[in-house]
Amino acid sequence: MSSDESSDGLEELKELMAVYAKNGNHKPAARENRKKAAAPESSYVEVPMEKVIFGDKQKFLSNLAKSVGKKWNPSDDEDAAGSKNDAEQSNAGKRKAAWTDSDDEDVQLGDVKRPTRHTGPLTHLRKDKSYKEYLTARFQRNLNQPKWAEKQQKDDSGSSSDEELLKTVGFIDHKAKRRELRPKTLNFKRVKDLNRATYCEGFVTSVQFHPSSTAALVAGENSLATIYTVDGQKNEKLHSMRFKNYPLLCSRIAPCGTKAFFGSVRSHFYAYDLLEAKETKLFLPGDIRSMHRFEVSPCGKYIAVAGKFGAVHLLTANTNELLHSFKQEGAVRGLAWTADSKRVLCCGSSCNVNILSLRQNIIEHYFIDDGCINGQCVQLAPNQRLLATGSNEGVVNVYDYESVFASKTPMPEKRFMNLRTAITDLQFNHSSELLALSSNLAPNAVKLAHFPSATVYSNFPDQNDNVAIVNTMAFSPHSSFLAFATKGKRVPLFRLKYFKGY
Repeated sequence: MSSDESSDGLEELKELMAVYAKNGNHKPAARENRKKAAAPESSYVEVPMEKVIFGDKQKFLSNLAKSVGKKWNPSDDEDAAGSKNDAEQSNAGKRKAAWTDSDDEDVQLGDVKRPTRHTGPLTHLRKDKSYKEYLTARFQRNLNQPKWAEKQQKDDSGSSSDEELLKTVGFIDHKAKRRELRPKTLNFKRVKDLNRATYCEGFVTSVQFHPSSTAALVAGENSLATIYTVDGQKNEKLHSMRFKNYPLLCSRIAPCGTKAFFGSVRSHFYAYDLLEAKETKLFLPGDIRSMHRFEVSPCGKYIAVAGKFGAVHLLTANTNELLHSFKQEGAVRGLAWTADSKRVLCCGSSCNVNILSLRQNIIEHYFIDDGCINGQCVQLAPNQRLLATGSNEGVVNVYDYESVFASKTPMPEKRFMNLRTAITDLQFNHSSELLALSSNLAPNAVKLAHFPSATVYSNFPDQNDNVAIVNTMAFSPHSSFLAFATKGKRVPLFRLKYFKGY
């Protein structure tokens, strides 16, 4: 074979290989096209029928707005969604009831409340009112919601530092201001007598509210003391304590609330455990012959007892030991402890008011009560700023407690002369805004003074409220109630509507 023939054969071979290669490269593409043609059948997406008929949401709303002659704004839909979310959040913040009883909604007040000989005609009640709403309103009026039932709110971490500073400084109050106690007229209501369940104490000598529970202790000369619930309506009896041949002249509940002390003209007294309902008879130590007037210290460790010939004895409340005896001029008429239990203020039949120091066991200071000839009672306000004294002449002087240490003849900040008989009892309320003054030498001889205005309420007591002759008085721990121990068998109870809770 010649060289020319071989070269021609090689060129033909190259052309055949090129054609083959060209055809081979197009075969995969044709296969892929065939696969793609068969694939859409499995990847179809189903379109909702409402979209086929009405179109998408925005187009449908715009067409609907055009049909009524208005223009649709997409932001309206967003506002509606936002308000819906806010409503859901507000509903989520509310507490859901554990269960609901349909019968509670159907019961009306007239179906439950019936007039009796104790309540009389119930003309002041709406008989068509829901009984559930009546009970809820009555509970909130008498007692505050307990802390364990309050829903704890989460602190807002996004609050600015300036706002936190204002809250710390305290000259801007972010909370709603409470209703202020007005100086001229008092909003009050006389409720059922505290001892209406029994009236068995006889000549009532003392009344005191429990420091933590909604209960009160009433004692009298019938040698009987009774504990009542305090709600202003039923005031049911809880427990009674009888001491044989022991007329109760003075009774006090310890600040801890678990023990009570009862004194008389005998040479012994009783300590009563309120939890175990067990009494303990304790004989007075030393030369103490009676315990007809005494006061328990705020710390609950000491008892100051008024003795004979101007003596003031200091006893331990737990062990009944005599720690010290003070001596002042004139018979002891009134005793009052300071909040720190380090001093005792006492007044007597003279014009002096003595301040006894428990640390030094001496009469630390004394001052002359302005315009007083014979002292009767003394009381120190809970805020330790006001000191009130009552005299046999019917004058009540109010001093600045800090100023009495600077002079032996201080001038009172205010003088009340609204009663014409001897002042026998003085009581401050828990916030030191009210001072109750009374006399046991005349009926209805009771007045309430307001501070800091230092004015006497003209509408208390009401002319129709007969409180009889008052021996002593007591405010409840949060001043919602005011009780009077009278020379009769009744203990009138008043509800001060300004104060909430017990």
